[in-house]
Amino acid sequence: MAKDILFGKIAMDKMLKGFDTAYTAVSGTLGPKGKNVYLDDPLQPKITNDGFTIAGHLRLADKQEDAGAYVIRNITSQQNDDVGDGTTTVAVLAQAIIQECLKRPESPLEIRQSLKSAEEKVLAILKKRSIVLKPEDVEKVALISSENTQIAKLIAEIIQKLGNDATVNIEDSKTFETNYEIVDGYKADVGFMSPHFITDKKSGKAIYSDVPILISEKKIANISDIAPIFEMFKKEGINQCVVVCDDIDDAILGLLVQNKLIGTFNSLVIRASTWLLQDIEGATGAKAVGNNSGVTFQTFKKEYLGWAKKVISTNNQTLFTTDGIASKQYAKMLEMQAENEPNSYAAEKIRDRVAKLKGGLAVLKIGAATDFERDYLRLKTEDSVKAVEAALAEGIVLGSGMTFWLISQELEGATIGLEILKKALQAPLKKILENAGKDYIEIASTLNENVGYDVKDGTFCDLLLEGIIDPTKVERCALTNAVSAAGIFITTHAILTEREDDKSGI
Repeated sequence: MAKDILFGKIAMDKMLKGFDTAYTAVSGTLGPKGKNVYLDDPLQPKITNDGFTIAGHLRLADKQEDAGAYVIRNITSQQNDDVGDGTTTVAVLAQAIIQECLKRPESPLEIRQSLKSAEEKVLAILKKRSIVLKPEDVEKVALISSENTQIAKLIAEIIQKLGNDATVNIEDSKTFETNYEIVDGYKADVGFMSPHFITDKKSGKAIYSDVPILISEKKIANISDIAPIFEMFKKEGINQCVVVCDDIDDAILGLLVQNKLIGTFNSLVIRASTWLLQDIEGATGAKAVGNNSGVTFQTFKKEYLGWAKKVISTNNQTLFTTDGIASKQYAKMLEMQAENEPNSYAAEKIRDRVAKLKGGLAVLKIGAATDFERDYLRLKTEDSVKAVEAALAEGIVLGSGMTFWLISQELEGATIGLEILKKALQAPLKKILENAGKDYIEIASTLNENVGYDVKDGTFCDLLLEGIIDPTKVERCALTNAVSAAGIFITTHAILTEREDDKSGI
């Protein structure tokens, strides 16, 4: 098919127009006084202020302008994958960095290289400013992202009960009430091998209830491998299964997808190996096909299947809800293994696995009067849980854009990158104040290490004391992703897009 192509300033202007359109839609939601955006979703329309969700729905009619909007979609998606929060902040930072880059007379490649060096200095300062999250501050972190006192309290309760490594699954409540329950289960940081396994398009998850689990340490290489097992399934009246394997041939994966799509057999395939596969095996009470067990595809029996009350899989993690019996027995075996392990590092890793197996899962059920409100709260709760996880992992810093602003005040040096970041790091605070209808210059003149601005209440205060804080990991990832996006953006000199009206098929 024929292509349209633009070069140089014309291409950059087109990209900038699309980028700024997407940026404006996303950035207006930043801060406690930010607004919401209505999304016309074919599955279910929603109203949200989640940057990642908004950006994901942005598609501009002009394909060349959409190339700029793609940058916003990409960085918010990457930020969401990295840490699950700060997806609006990363867009604001990227826009500010790009604007400053375009003012420079130096070559884009020189600017990009200098930016990366400046980024390292900022990250070093950020790390020094980070402090450990205290247990009593978990609720404060949760509240900032959730904007809901009850949800923040519930998340804090879950962390208190299950510990810092708590796994929280968020579901819709069947009532107006929001509550949670602790269930036995295991979280594996691997997801489905194909999006075709998704059963709930609204949430993008593959969800199965009362499902058998087939584990294979061997690669499922051809149809003859699984044929005996599927014959057994047919005989036993089993019409669904979660397959966890070390590897699987693309043709077999495609066959399972096809059978699911036409409704012949519902399956979900997850790839896992080594100790992770073993832990899933232990958590679900399965007996794997493999050399260690002596079980082959031909000798496999029904009793070798594991079982789960519920399996919820996304593209990067899978939750197995079980009765806990097999998991606890397996955990005891691992504990004995850890005690007999002479290598202290290896023993500690085994104990970490034991903690995950024994920890349980929290199911946080979100209730509301309307679907709009429930969807809004669920997205905010997902952000809140991710923010708490990030804060527990790397600590916290002052929130409301204050940390980046303070770093901008202390940056020294005359390199290209430092001069750019010195100005760009003020952007999140500026945008938060702009969305609240406040004058940045007036308020910034009063700010210092000990005095911040509470946008929600409109008062100057000690942000740390008031619990206005951000996870360090969120800020770190936002800066890294923004610098990366800006570097790619400014070094783009041409746009190639498919011509809409081309009918030649060439």
